[in-house]
Amino acid sequence: MQTHEELRWDDVRVLLALIRRGSLKRAAEDLRVNISTVSRRLDALESSIEAHLFDRTPEGTRPTAAAEQLLPFAESMEQAALGLTRGLESFEVNPEGVVRLTAPPGVVDHFLAPALVDLHTAYPKLRLQLNSSIGYADLTRREADIALRMLRPATGDFLATKLATGGNVIIASTAFAKSIGTLRDPSTTRWITWGDDLTHLPDALWLAKNVSRQRVVLETSSMSAQVEAVRTGLGVMLAPVPYADLPGLCAVRCSPALRKKVEAIPAGSLWLVGHRALREVPRVAVVWEWLKQRFSTL
Repeated sequence: MQTHEELRWDDVRVLLALIRRGSLKRAAEDLRVNISTVSRRLDALESSIEAHLFDRTPEGTRPTAAAEQLLPFAESMEQAALGLTRGLESFEVNPEGVVRLTAPPGVVDHFLAPALVDLHTAYPKLRLQLNSSIGYADLTRREADIALRMLRPATGDFLATKLATGGNVIIASTAFAKSIGTLRDPSTTRWITWGDDLTHLPDALWLAKNVSRQRVVLETSSMSAQVEAVRTGLGVMLAPVPYADLPGLCAVRCSPALRKKVEAIPAGSLWLVGHRALREVPRVAVVWEWLKQRFSTL
């Protein structure tokens, strides 16, 4: 393999995307280009270094030993490029431009999206890219500037602030809660809960233990679908306390024994997380403070 002094960063990004994503299509999605562009840049990179980097198979792209050998150097280039970007951002004076925020879908739909007009009114030159996802965006690779997460990151150069810690309540539509009165036996009413892929969650485990499956009328992995179904009066659900204050919803009155059981469900937390190097960038700083203020009122 020959050495070459001129190596294009765009081509190195293709190397990283292909190793991480395993196919031309998924790499193109990450890089926001078309598949032919990824293929062309890969050809250019292989030609430049005179080495075969990936085997292209029907199942995807498989890195060769040469690609694996180059990976740590490519990652170093990536970190250098990100460092340069952060350095340039530190010159920003006023909060304007794009901030990428990622958060769980239920949080986005019910607590962020309805309040964004306030943020826009205060900072009209700010543009928010809001990613509603259960999966974690990689803050180190700048897939997001700020994240709301259920767990505090254990590693990385991050700042993290706990926004909320709270227990669960049983919620229902106002009319349905009134028809129930005081709930003593959870199996005497209709329930809405998580789908099969999320049955490991504490509230789903509690429901499986305390309620007959025949009383479950809806299972879905969408928090918003659960909330909207509850709002129509389809049934009740377990939810973090702030959800009981959403329009059309309320906490179901429970007997002391049932309330004690519900309060024993492990409480969840919500963390505000960001890269330390971006914390004082004006546009990131104002969104950070707005999020703290937003959740302090819930």
